[in-house]
Amino acid sequence: MEAIHLTTCASCGMQATMRCAGCTDAPDYDPGDSTTIVYCDRDCQKKHWTDHKSRCRVMKQRKMLLRAATILRSALLTYREILYDIDLTKIEAKDGMLYLYQNQRSVTSRVKWGSFPDHLTSNVQHREAALTINQCTLATALLSRPTKKLLTGVNSNAEVLDIRIGKPLLPPKLIPGPDLSNCPHTVIKVRLLSTKELWIIDTAGCQYGFREVLVLFDKYIADKACQVVGTPTTYNWTETKDLDYFSTLPFMNNSRAQKQDREVERKARLHFADFVDRHVSVNILDGSALDFSNKLASLVERLKIHMLSFAECQNGTRS
Repeated sequence: MEAIHLTTCASCGMQATMRCAGCTDAPDYDPGDSTTIVYCDRDCQKKHWTDHKSRCRVMKQRKMLLRAATILRSALLTYREILYDIDLTKIEAKDGMLYLYQNQRSVTSRVKWGSFPDHLTSNVQHREAALTINQCTLATALLSRPTKKLLTGVNSNAEVLDIRIGKPLLPPKLIPGPDLSNCPHTVIKVRLLSTKELWIIDTAGCQYGFREVLVLFDKYIADKACQVVGTPTTYNWTETKDLDYFSTLPFMNNSRAQKQDREVERKARLHFADFVDRHVSVNILDGSALDFSNKLASLVERLKIHMLSFAECQNGTRS
């Protein structure tokens, strides 16, 4: 249990300062439904367990889902920080839009892989938007393996859902670049099987200025004025599913450079998957908020080192 401000013990009704660690920090599904349960001590907690256990298990499932989503977004951002493929020259927020200026390359030119140009902005929201612009398909593929591993601890069903965002907070645009504002955005729809709750995991929503990575389904659709495109499909992707598909498209194979860049991306994804196999487990979702924060920071740092080793090797090969 964890100490908090005084409130009423759920068992004896006396003032209490200890909250149930199992369900603390769970997100709301309905407003206020994750209110913290507190106790005087462990004796009161044990006496109240029969009444509390079903609710506690639901709250713990939500908390684990939120932590899993947080890890997934952190992994995506870290991957993109190290292996960035846009030659950005300027980031500018103006007139309710986020403009990302780039040196556009031809289809016969190779991607200049490198670290994200941090000197272009100190704004975290703008930085994360630049990291994730047009990356929802990559995210769905890249994160398929860690999603499966992390959700083994959550009694749930995951599906891939395509939507059109009607109300982005800060619409992004690459300059020069095509207008992709009407393109579908891909998210993961998760159903908690014990309660039938529906949630959205949106790891690449940063590109629209969205901060929450886990949002209840109905709220996400309503707040963002979304239009669902097609029917949800089972989330059984691999980390190279999109690349495998691109290999079949004639316009994605017009030049040797396109094929070479896709092969580099494929190797990078498999390098990422190797890290997931060795370092990601459902155990990272356990512990207090501080424990989780420390484990997440450690995981991100190790992932940076792991992906930097690939980038350095790739740069050596290119040179």
